[in-house]
Amino acid sequence: MAVPRILFVVPGLLAGLLIPTLIAAPKSAPPGAVGMISNDFAQAVVTIHRGERLTLANDSRLVHVIGPGRNGTIVGEAPHVPVIGFHLMQTNAVFTTPPWETPGTYYLTCSVHPDMTLKVVVTP
Repeated sequence: MAVPRILFVVPGLLAGLLIPTLIAAPKSAPPGAVGMISNDFAQAVVTIHRGERLTLANDSRLVHVIGPGRNGTIVGEAPHVPVIGFHLMQTNAVFTTPPWETPGTYYLTCSVHPDMTLKVVVTP
């Protein structure tokens, strides 16, 4: 009798996500980066100027999946948000966005932690 492949795939994916988190000790976020504390961003709001990039750093032991949206719902693409899709961030991962070109208020969230939303204010 053949064993369904899913019985091997799911544990492999979970191990790939969890083992690095258990082994790696979190490093402090680089200067100017928005860090992550457990299941939240280290700050609720970040203000940047038009044309600047935003750096996110996972300085927690938890895995985060970041993208445009709110309350854990990543929308894939949002108008004027240079972040597209899902970005897996394991412990010590750093992600720098493309430049934010349009002034306004935008949101980034974590699909794993629904209460984890970062308000990004882009000023002229």
